[in-house]
Amino acid sequence: MQQELPASMEVCLWTDGIGQPAEEIEWWKAAAKGAAMDCKNAIFSQDMQEFFVQRAALLEELSMVYGFDCILPLDENYAVGYVNTGRVNSTTIGFPSVYSSVPRCYAIMEEAGDGTQQTSSAPVLEEMGIARLDRLPYLDLSGRGVIIGFIDTGIDYTHPVFKNPDGTSRITAIWDQNVEDGTPPQGFAYGVEYTGEQISQALESGDPQAVVPERDENGHGTFVAGVAAGNRDRESGFSGVAPFSDIMMVKLKPAKAYLKSLYKIPQDAVCFQETDMAWGLQYLMSKAAAMRRPLVVCMTLGTNSGGHSGRGILDSMINSAAERYHMCVVTSTGNESSYGLHYRSEGTGSEYEEVELRIGERERGFTMELWAESLNQYSVSVVSPTGELIRRIPDRRNHVQQMNFLFEDTRICVNYFMSEGRSGNQLILMRVMDPTAGIWRFQVYEDRSFGGGFDIWLPVHNFVTEDTYFLRADPYVTIADPGNASEPITVATYRVEDGSVALHSGRGFTRTGGRKPDVAAPGVSIYGPESGGGFGTKSGGGIASALTAGGCALFLEWAVVDKRQPQMRTQEIKRLLQGGAEREGLLTASRELGYGLVNFYGAFEELRIVAGS
Repeated sequence: MQQELPASMEVCLWTDGIGQPAEEIEWWKAAAKGAAMDCKNAIFSQDMQEFFVQRAALLEELSMVYGFDCILPLDENYAVGYVNTGRVNSTTIGFPSVYSSVPRCYAIMEEAGDGTQQTSSAPVLEEMGIARLDRLPYLDLSGRGVIIGFIDTGIDYTHPVFKNPDGTSRITAIWDQNVEDGTPPQGFAYGVEYTGEQISQALESGDPQAVVPERDENGHGTFVAGVAAGNRDRESGFSGVAPFSDIMMVKLKPAKAYLKSLYKIPQDAVCFQETDMAWGLQYLMSKAAAMRRPLVVCMTLGTNSGGHSGRGILDSMINSAAERYHMCVVTSTGNESSYGLHYRSEGTGSEYEEVELRIGERERGFTMELWAESLNQYSVSVVSPTGELIRRIPDRRNHVQQMNFLFEDTRICVNYFMSEGRSGNQLILMRVMDPTAGIWRFQVYEDRSFGGGFDIWLPVHNFVTEDTYFLRADPYVTIADPGNASEPITVATYRVEDGSVALHSGRGFTRTGGRKPDVAAPGVSIYGPESGGGFGTKSGGGIASALTAGGCALFLEWAVVDKRQPQMRTQEIKRLLQGGAEREGLLTASRELGYGLVNFYGAFEELRIVAGS
């Protein structure tokens, strides 16, 4: 039986339903019962919500709250649980463990360029030391035998840069998560898989789309796959970094509407959810393992949700992947440093600190997250543009508290997490709905402090209007997740013309002081293939990470394929890239550029030094 709630209250809830206790669920038994056909409808249904489930105590806690309709295991540590919206209750957001269990929403890390229209890949390949490597015949590195996997918007498999000289495809597999009636990959519950053989058959036919109906409507996935691994094409002046590597693509399905609503993201925004990205990572690893091939995973998407400490569930999975031999994982810093979306406080010693936020005319809503160290305690009050004051909101744990503004028609839902489940840090989650345009003042009270201050993040700029920002914003600690994860290679973006950090490139360090980014790569007005044919330019952190991923494939070719150092993995490659980077004037890790500008010739020189020692 559902609880009847006033319309004004529903906005603060995940849904307006009442939770039903579940019987005790044994992990592996429940996972086995969650067969593909049982969960397939849940994966696509807009009426089913998804939660990450950890194998130990969290499974019991969450199952008692929800009663999962089905559970599918991701790996040895995590599964995804599915539950009908009508059984998710109003109090669940207050459970510290639940926040990290809710999938985060990710955006494409693409940015407007500087107006430069490049006509060749040569300057970038020269800048990164790739061209110099290519001139060393005794190395003969081009990515042969290595798979580069992408989790992105798809790929235009008909583009010439992805074809072998005989007309067959260099794409080993495409997993399109969007298809409801296709044959999923073995061991996965949804989508359709197209093999390299099927793609080659499509290319040989007169109508490729009739054989493999696969497109990249956005174009980002095609571009990043191309700059990392596209063919050399003298006529167009284009070459990918690793032009003989194999390619795998996971085409992500869009985030569910309820997640966009929860995070107050516009329904028409290009947005992907964390669970699908996690499945994509597992798919790439399982395919590479079955083929006994080394793998580079290129992660180009990013989010501002979370504590910017690399402690999220996807971050954890990426860390585990990066620790495997024969693998390398590359992420991006994102493009969030210059949009005014981060506020940093070191503490003022006064009763409260006033955080001024400008909200634009077209803004319909957004989330805002305040994070602080575990023993610190903060609380908030809010002053609207007309001067209406909502006094200090007390901590009511396990409850959503709603502030209604009489003169503004604005609602703000507040959750206090004194100890967020994964990090143990304090989190104040605020969801702002139908805000009045103007200057809002959030008064942050220091109830208890042991130092360290606090940080507040708005969503990535893709999810808010350009005229919503903090008046006293801090450009640092703006690396988008999963770039804050400790183990992958996190790549910042710089301009080839002068070696300067790109305007929007995310800047370190992590909120907890982790030394990120690791290195920087070109990412402004990069020349590459466009979906539908031809070439153009794109910019952004995703482009920089793709170029670096192509270079990492050369290391795995040298080490694993050619059997010179079979146990190579992400950490070794990261160390070589850092050691061989160009870092004029840098004596320590930089918040903007990490350990310097990536140079793959220098990294191989570093390899010789390390081997000699």
